[in-house]
Amino acid sequence: MLTFTAVSLRYPTATIFNNLTLNLPEKRVVITGENGSGKTTLLMLAAGLVMPDAGEIAFNSQPVTSQQNKRRIGISASKVALPTFFTSRELLDFHCHMHQCTLDLTMAEQLGFSPFLQTRVSDLSLGNYKKLSLLTALLHEPDLLLLDEPTNGLDDDARHAMNAILSDFTGQLIIASHDTALLSLSFDREIPMQHIRGVS
Repeated sequence: MLTFTAVSLRYPTATIFNNLTLNLPEKRVVITGENGSGKTTLLMLAAGLVMPDAGEIAFNSQPVTSQQNKRRIGISASKVALPTFFTSRELLDFHCHMHQCTLDLTMAEQLGFSPFLQTRVSDLSLGNYKKLSLLTALLHEPDLLLLDEPTNGLDDDARHAMNAILSDFTGQLIIASHDTALLSLSFDREIPMQHIRGVS
């Protein structure tokens, strides 16, 4: 279960969250809202990649920044930049080395990414960059999967493949999206971002 307890985050020009307390016990959650509403920032906090000014964020009662949870969380988000100097295969090899997992290219094949494994990350199209980002979020079999606008840049075939992969995912899945029509998934809970901002 992912929990936010009395979380505040302020930038010089705006308060993003103010004393937010939010419990997410459901296995599949979608957070909806327009671009710029704070969805990506919420996922970055949940992944421990942005530190709040106050409060605590925990997954299964352990801080998301703990060493244990770092390997249990997967994230694909626009603000998580992939190293551009690797080829795609080199990046996946490095990712699996860091997470002590075996590189299985089955999902790459399902997403139609196999022809681009030897392509440098800097040369990938938007759609293929998104596929690579999704692979880095999934390959180490996380218990908590955080996906920011996962359909962006994907064609119909890739979207169908992604939805099939996510349908088989057994951990907690939290998706942030402004267009849920492209997600053929069932969710246990849908939360508008304006509601989250309203209670913080």
